[in-house]
Amino acid sequence: LTIAHKMNMHWVSLLLRLSTISAVAALSLLSQPKTRYRLQVRSSSARSCSLTDRGDETEQTTTTTSPSTFDVPILPARQPLPSFFGEHDECFSLLSWNILLPNSIDNWWCHKQYAHAGGIDNDIDIDIDIDDKAHTQWKHRQSLIKERVLHSAPDVFCMQEADGDTFDADFEFMKDAGYDHVLHKKFRFRCATFFLKDKFLLEQVAHKDRTLVTSLRCRTTTTTTTTQRILHVVNCHLSGGAAPERRLRQVHDAVDQIRKWTNVLERTVTQLSKGKRPSPKLVAKAKQALAEYQDAAMIVCGDFNSDGNTAVRKLLVEGSVEPDWHEPQYPDLRLTSKRREQLFGNFIDAAELAYGGNVCDGDYGEAHTLSDGSRPATYVVPNFASLLLLPISKEEDIDTPQTQFGLQIARGLADALNLNEFCDMEMNRAFKLADHDGNGSIDRDEVLTLLENAYVATYGQQIEQERRNFFWGFDNKDQGDGGLTKAQFTNRLKALQQDCEGERKAFGLAKGFNLQKLSEMEMEQAFEDLDLDGNGLLDEDEFQTLLETVYVAIYGEEIDKQRTEFFMGFQNTGSDASDSNELTRVQFTERLLALHQELEGGRKGALLTEVRTEADVQKMIERFTPLLQRTLDEVFDKYSSKGDTLTQEDVNNFLIKTNGELGRGGTFRHTSTIFKQIESSSKPAELTRRDWYGVFARELAEGRGVQVVYDLEECGSNVRSHHPDNSRDKFYQGWLDYIYFQKLVCTGVQDVLTEAERARIYSEGDALPNEWHPSDHLPVSAIFSWK
Repeated sequence: LTIAHKMNMHWVSLLLRLSTISAVAALSLLSQPKTRYRLQVRSSSARSCSLTDRGDETEQTTTTTSPSTFDVPILPARQPLPSFFGEHDECFSLLSWNILLPNSIDNWWCHKQYAHAGGIDNDIDIDIDIDDKAHTQWKHRQSLIKERVLHSAPDVFCMQEADGDTFDADFEFMKDAGYDHVLHKKFRFRCATFFLKDKFLLEQVAHKDRTLVTSLRCRTTTTTTTTQRILHVVNCHLSGGAAPERRLRQVHDAVDQIRKWTNVLERTVTQLSKGKRPSPKLVAKAKQALAEYQDAAMIVCGDFNSDGNTAVRKLLVEGSVEPDWHEPQYPDLRLTSKRREQLFGNFIDAAELAYGGNVCDGDYGEAHTLSDGSRPATYVVPNFASLLLLPISKEEDIDTPQTQFGLQIARGLADALNLNEFCDMEMNRAFKLADHDGNGSIDRDEVLTLLENAYVATYGQQIEQERRNFFWGFDNKDQGDGGLTKAQFTNRLKALQQDCEGERKAFGLAKGFNLQKLSEMEMEQAFEDLDLDGNGLLDEDEFQTLLETVYVAIYGEEIDKQRTEFFMGFQNTGSDASDSNELTRVQFTERLLALHQELEGGRKGALLTEVRTEADVQKMIERFTPLLQRTLDEVFDKYSSKGDTLTQEDVNNFLIKTNGELGRGGTFRHTSTIFKQIESSSKPAELTRRDWYGVFARELAEGRGVQVVYDLEECGSNVRSHHPDNSRDKFYQGWLDYIYFQKLVCTGVQDVLTEAERARIYSEGDALPNEWHPSDHLPVSAIFSWK
């Protein structure tokens, strides 16, 4: 009675319905002392769970703001995942972690990722020997990874950034611990999926674009079914930078691979069932395999290299992405030309389920939320943006001048002018090519000729194919000897006129040869006009000229419009809009640079991540802070033997100082490209100050802010001494690592940091990676039970 009095009346009524033996067993179980969770809310939208041994205490302290807050507990970091399994639960655990490329042989630059002297400090000793920093070397990093993974003891471990050349030696300890694995066959930064051999068996694997798709069969049957479970795991390390359309395609193709596997099983069932003498045993076996795949659970996890309201999230959580939908970070970028969808139902973000908040409520990478109870970041590195680059004002027009031809015609125009690298030599040559009369300017007729040539170049392959088709006939396959006769030419025009696809080309023919009714008399006159040598036969060269005229006629209005736009200037060119009838060399060159920007320029809204052209480089240089420009000037002056330029030897001295040797690193790659371009223009092989700035503009565009600071400080500067004291401005945080799931029940999500580790980062400034954590990413892990 005392026990019953303390219980909810619902449970009392339930106990009364139990048999005497069951009731005694249930009361006995309730009376046992337990180790309980004490749940404490960090904020109104999130909570944490710390495991505390309460002994015989039966009180459970809880605070909540919504009924859904306690659906999934947040488990304490650095605890073995199996310790959270219930005694009778059919559970498994998964851990996903970008470990940062092993530097046993590759990743020589790893030490540049580490903050000097164990964290961001205003009193920095710059002269630190790399060899003294043992915690940056692979032996130390490997031991930390080994300790973290084996102590966590996940059933499935999805690793990103494995090195294919050293993989076996780097992770031999996983084999010793009872794990089997699949390693991606391609890429320098590979995905690897480990799984406990006594729990899972590999069924199928697919090596996709930066994703590794595996199907695992659970070796043990559950208490609710005799059918063995299938778990599909998509291990992702998606493309970084301004490539949201590629990230969408990568995840879509990976998930779609599982649909293809299922379709193969469906076809197998159909083929076996419809055979002449179907085997009931084989049909039953095939149907069972199909049922297992149709009921299979799926997890999509890894380093997504993006956060916020992304197309990848929309595809997984909502099921589809429409062509007119855009990511907030790239509002002008079209992500897909057709509807992208996955047919497996809605996925759930495990961390969103646990913390009660998604990552769509703004750009988390800019919010810099710290340990205030919100969803923890999985990527925490030194934030040097404010030291190196000025912010982009929302009111500022950040567009770089570019043409509006469309990629296909823009490429045709570049081909017509033989433009590949858009260097000074090529553009001078292009001007001479377009300036037919040699008067030093480009008039309207010359622009028209240029654009007509561009259309011919654009559709050249189609013209070639159509020339062959037309010359050898359509339905009427009469073949002339050495050319088409007048009768054969007329028959082919009639056949073309009957073809729906050919109607437009017939219209182009009519327009090009002033044909009004396409009568036989008009077509005979067209033949005589086209038969340039007057031999009564239309040869292939003559017909080539005809088709080029056709394409120019078809797109005549479009060409004329683009001629006007080309002559009058483009959107945001910043040049003097000319109403005259001529373009100067400077104006023509400016338009070619705008053409280059359309073809290869960085995307709008992505200036931090894409620098492809010199216009992009200049835009990045304009954002250099006075501190960065002053520091670059100091290093330039230090290594310059002439005072105003850097020779090849000067640059080599800088590269050896910062990279240890020649032939490696982004700075080597960028300086080599500039020297190559200089040599092609017959100028002295020396870097100007502007070239020097361009090297670091490209480094920053590729996300190497930490390495830039390291290189400058290796040369004697002290950039970090100017870092603000406000801890919120010291870190760049990203929510890049995810675990999405479906057809499973998430029973726990593990915190990424202990409270002590969180204090070391946010209070003491110990950004990642550091002496106690070997990567710039934090591992994410969760526990699931079969649905």
